[in-house]
Formats: sequence, C-alpha cells, structure tokens
Amino acid sequence: MEIEFTFISISVAILKLFMIMVAGFLLYYFKLIDDKFTDMLSLLLVRLVFPALIISKTVFHFSFAEYSYWWFLPLCGIIFSLGGMAMGGAVHRLMRLDAPVKEFMSSCGFQNCGYLPMNLILFAFAGAVADRLLVYMFLFTLGFNLIMWSLVPLFLSDRLKSGFHLKVFLNPPVVAIAFSLVWVSLFGKESLPPIVADPLKQLGQAAFPLAMLTLGAYLSRYRAFHPERKLSLVACTVTKLVLFPLLVLGILLMVPLSHDYMFFLFLQAAMPTAVSLVVIGSYTNADNKFLSSSIFYTHLVAIFSIPLWLAIFSFFTG
Repeated sequence: MEIEFTFISISVAILKLFMIMVAGFLLYYFKLIDDKFTDMLSLLLVRLVFPALIISKTVFHFSFAEYSYWWFLPLCGIIFSLGGMAMGGAVHRLMRLDAPVKEFMSSCGFQNCGYLPMNLILFAFAGAVADRLLVYMFLFTLGFNLIMWSLVPLFLSDRLKSGFHLKVFLNPPVVAIAFSLVWVSLFGKESLPPIVADPLKQLGQAAFPLAMLTLGAYLSRYRAFHPERKLSLVACTVTKLVLFPLLVLGILLMVPLSHDYMFFLFLQAAMPTAVSLVVIGSYTNADNKFLSSSIFYTHLVAIFSIPLWLAIFSFFTG
C-alpha cells in the first residue's frame, strides 16, 4: 500500500494539531483548568478513552490473515525505546552533560508514539489508509507501553531491580490491545456487537482532541518554556529529532519492507519526546522540569522537523 502525502499536507496537519495543543496550554495558563483537572483528564485518557479507541479500531480493522507479521510492530516499539535510551546514554556520557542521566535517556528513548501520530494520521490521511496506519500504531504501542508504563517508572525511581514484578505490565492500553487480539483470534474481525461497539467508537473519537488538550496543559503546567539546562536540552533535541531518525532511515533503506511499514516506522522515529513522561515523573519524584522542557522544545522543533524528515523520506523511497 502506497502512502501518498506532500510536505504541505503534513505541515498543515501538524499546525492543526498544535492549534488544539495551544488551546490546552492557554486553558491552564489562564487558570481555567488546574492540576487536579489535568491529572484526571490524563487518567481518563489512559484508563478509558484510549483503551476504547484501541478496541474499536483494532477489532474492526485488524485480522491475523491481513497482518501476518503483526508481532513485528510491538517488537519495533521495544527496540525503538531501548535503542533511543542507549543513544541518549552515549550522548550524555560523551558530552558530560549536567542533566540527570535517567531523565535524559528517557527523553531520548521515548517518543510521542500515540497522541501525536494518531492525530497526524487522521488529519493527513483518510479511509483505509488511515485505519491501517492506526492499527500499525496500536500494535507498535503494545511493545512501547510494555516498557513505558512498566519499566520506566522503576527506572526513574531507581527501583528497576527491587521493584520489578509481572503485574507492572498490566496497564490499560496493553490490556486493551491484548483483549482485542484475543477477541479477533476467537471471534474474528468486526465481531463486536453494536451495543458494545458503538459506545466504544464514540468514546474513542474523543481521544484525538483530549490528547492534544492534555499535552498543552502539561507543557504549561511545568513552565517548560523556561529551561534550566540549555546545553543538555539542545543535546536531547538533536539526539531525538536528528540522530535517531537519521539512524532509523539508514536502517530502513537497507531492510526489505513494504512502503507502508517503512513510512509508519520512520514517522515514529521522527516523533518528539513522549508527554507521558511527565505523568510518570510526577509520581516517581523525577526531574520533571527537565522532562517537561524536553517535551516542550522537541514538540516545538517537530513542527518543522517532521515535514522535513518526511520530505527526505519521500525523496529516498520514491
């Protein structure tokens, strides 16, 4: 399946997304919403709205016959995260940066793999292309979330060895994806009864604007626009938005993959730092000032870097 897009279409889609994010930023900045509301909105997304979207899209657009190599995408989600962290750790040691190493590695390793690409896909594409890319995203986030919501809290709180247990993998997005795959394997594609499927679809549709509003509110909450460690922030931004996409592009050009897989994986590689890190940082006593600044500035730079990288991708892949 060929993915058709232009520099202008991607740029316009990103600007539309950031308009919604700015709305969330201003709502918090002018005290129309507070910390409690923002945290509850984030929990609502993670525990209800995003799982509803995952189940409704996966059950109605995924089948094991059509996606025979479905396991490849969760594996890539894990590889991207661990590879980005390793690259961040190497840059931190090489430059002897003053940023906390675990926060720096996490900012380099974990991208906004759900909220931003999900909205970007819907703004830039339509129909079967959008649905297929969304299924790719849900499968990719299965591996991503296994690391993000289970091991990262332990990593940031320095409890990776003492605090590990299997139940850390049982978070709502992962459970929703596992449920969807089991359901499809037992009952087939499009098998959810309408009395269940229709409410799930309606809830899932709310994920797109709510995700961007939440992102904007968090960036305003932590005053991310006033960074304390400027050199470390620049190094993180360059690692996340230049070095990592460059590495992934080089690998993709050498690996025999279909165009849609290549596009999706490169889109993920070009994403800015994951906003969920500030949610995790808030209950692990991590340096949320650095995490929020890395999120803010990588998203700001991404307005320009994502269309540029996708234009480069289009040039090399025809």
